[in-house]
Order: sequence, then C-alpha cells, then structure tokens
Amino acid sequence: MTGQSTNDGDTDVLPAEDEAYAYAGERLTDPVFDTPVLRKTSFKPWHHPVKQIVRDRQWAHLTKKLLEERQSLPEKLRYFTLPGPDLLDVRVLAKVCSPLNVKIEYFGFDAGSEPDMPDHGSSLHLTAESALRQSGTISDRALIRPDRLEDIVDAKSQAFRDLSERETFDVVNIDACDNLAYIPTGRSTNTFDAMHALLKHQCRSTNPWLLFLTTRVQPELLGSPHNQMSSAISANLKLSTDFGAALAECIEADIKTLGTALAAAWVNHDSRFLKLYTVGIAKFLLQFFHNQASLPANVTLASCYSYRVYKDEPDMLALAFRITPDAPRYFDAGTGGAVIIPDLEPQRAIHATKQAVKLQDLDMHLRDDQAIRTAAIQGSKELLQEANFDIAEWIKWVTTHEKRPVEIVLAQA
Repeated sequence: MTGQSTNDGDTDVLPAEDEAYAYAGERLTDPVFDTPVLRKTSFKPWHHPVKQIVRDRQWAHLTKKLLEERQSLPEKLRYFTLPGPDLLDVRVLAKVCSPLNVKIEYFGFDAGSEPDMPDHGSSLHLTAESALRQSGTISDRALIRPDRLEDIVDAKSQAFRDLSERETFDVVNIDACDNLAYIPTGRSTNTFDAMHALLKHQCRSTNPWLLFLTTRVQPELLGSPHNQMSSAISANLKLSTDFGAALAECIEADIKTLGTALAAAWVNHDSRFLKLYTVGIAKFLLQFFHNQASLPANVTLASCYSYRVYKDEPDMLALAFRITPDAPRYFDAGTGGAVIIPDLEPQRAIHATKQAVKLQDLDMHLRDDQAIRTAAIQGSKELLQEANFDIAEWIKWVTTHEKRPVEIVLAQA
C-alpha cells in the first residue's frame, strides 16, 4: 500500500507513507551500491500478515492464472502500480512471473519517492528497484514517477502524458490507503476520478486484464463516488427484477422493501454495507465498459476480501475484477446518434451480485484457519526480510498490535 493519501486534521486515517522511517538494529551492506544500510523498524498497516493474504491469494494467484490462460506467455507483464518505496507488490508478482520467464514492466506513481521527502523514499525505492533489475526480474522500461495518482486526471499534467505514452496494462493495481472520495491537498480530483481515467486508458486493451482495487470504506467517507455507484445500481433495478431479487438476497433484505433496505445499508457499517459497496463498484465498472459503443467489455468480480485497520467492522475492501473485451461492435453507415447498445448488463450484474455474497473476512480467516495464518506469517516474514526490515522488531509489532495482534510462530529453518 502506497500511502497515497492523508486527511489533514483527521486523526483516524491510515498512516501516510511520507512519515519518517525509523532505523535501528544491525548494520548491513547494500548489495547494489555497497553502502551501509540499516534494517527498517517502522511498520505500516500493509505490513500486517492480513495483507499478505491479499498479495498471495488475490494479486499473485489471479495474475498467474491470467498469464497461464494466454495462448502464449508474453515476454513481459505490463503492470500499473502504486508501490511504495519497498516495491512489495512487485516482489510478490516476481515470484509468479520469474518461473514463467516473464519480466515485469511496471509503471506507476509514488508521491513519497520525491527526493526531498523526509523518509528517504527516493533512495529506498532506488535500492529496491536496482536489486530487482540486477536479478533480471523487471524490464528496462519499468518506471515509478514521483507524482500522485490523482494527477492523471489533468490532461495538462506530466503524469497524464507519461500514462498516455504507455501501452494498456495486463494488471492495474490501485492499492489506495484512503477512500475513493479522497482529494489530496492541492488537487481538485479524487481517487475515484483517477480510477476512471485509468479505465479510459484501458479501453484499448484487446486481451483480458485484471483490476485490483484496495480502498478504505466507511459510510461517512462515501463522498461523490457514492452517487455514481448508487445511480448504476438504480439503473439496473429499473431494467431487471431478477437483479433486484439478487441484490435483496445479497444484503439480506425483503424484495418488497428493497429501496428502504438499500438506504439503510449505505449508512450502517456492517457486512451489508460492504457487500453493497462491492456491488456498487462492480455495477459502475459494468456500466462504464458496456456503454463503450465500439469497444465494450465484460467485468467479472473475481474475488472480494475485507479486513480491519482502525474500525471494529472491516474498513478495507480488496476487490479483484477481470475485464474481458467483447467482440468490437460495428454499426452501419448513417446510424449516427441512433446507436442502440444491446441490453446485456443486467445478467452480468446479477453474476457480480452473487459473487459479492461471497465476501470474505480475512481477519476471521487469519484467526481461525491455521494453514492460512501460517502461510500469511511466513510469506510476510520472507517478503519483509527481502525488503530489509528488522524481523525481530516486526514480530514484536505484530504480536502487540493494538487492533489485530497475531501470535507469531515461525517455521524452523
């Protein structure tokens, strides 16, 4: 997770990546620059083992599946990312891509990588990237820009121009620390607007691709994206009674009072809210791609997870969507503004709604499933060790975590 956002004056927000890292412990030597490096001892929410479940079971698993479904393996995986200085997501995907001889050509943004940032994000990122280059894991065109994701909305910005020069991506990973309505200081657009801009960029894709979206969700943080999500849901309710029945089942409501139940679900932070939010995002994506007159695409909700960061109820969603381009539509000459788009979306919306019912509480799995817990702990330990974190300090942090303490028993070497 990148620390893309902070809310000035709000004490109940995810820690920003641009807070100073603390260093302590054994002095090491960086293998690339042959300079002294100290193990990192400052930890963020995305260093908790619960996030490793997302990395392994969603990002890595679905990416591997996407590659293996191709008729022939590509030489590179084109990957959009908001990585943070340690490139943890790239490291995880490398474990999938390297055995397939597929290099990762990533492109993305990390505002914390600016040279004047107090956390030395730039040097940390350079060290992580250099190690990956030396190992042959990433392509020569891999690039992280010191901009904010939200800058791509502005057609006059350097971020927009840099994105425009890139091909479409095989995987788009919007791993946002804050909510989709968040507007960074000095900007006028939010994270949801930036996601919309990425969708426009991806319309040219001719192959199936993946969209990973991790975002903070609370009723009081819905903001303007809520209007577009609820509008997309309402449009389908008018078209299909079957969609209404599926949605009612999803949020455990009576179809006869669905309108009242929807209004209540949007303001009460519980599992029904999380499922409705998931359906809202899926519906927005379906509507966007279905409405592309000549380049439509199908959207499938591949997996949906929730977990806790600061609230008693899960306040983070990790959603994975597979976008598959449909056959191009062709229209006769003279059709003009009379284009009629085939009405396929309600059926696809029903499928997404049924998938949302399967929303998994990762904190519960981490607590109750020993196999999942062991894999998440071991995976986190190995990943953070590669990124030069102090594992002894990490164990202390996890086992004494204020919200989600986890007992750590590492496998013996």
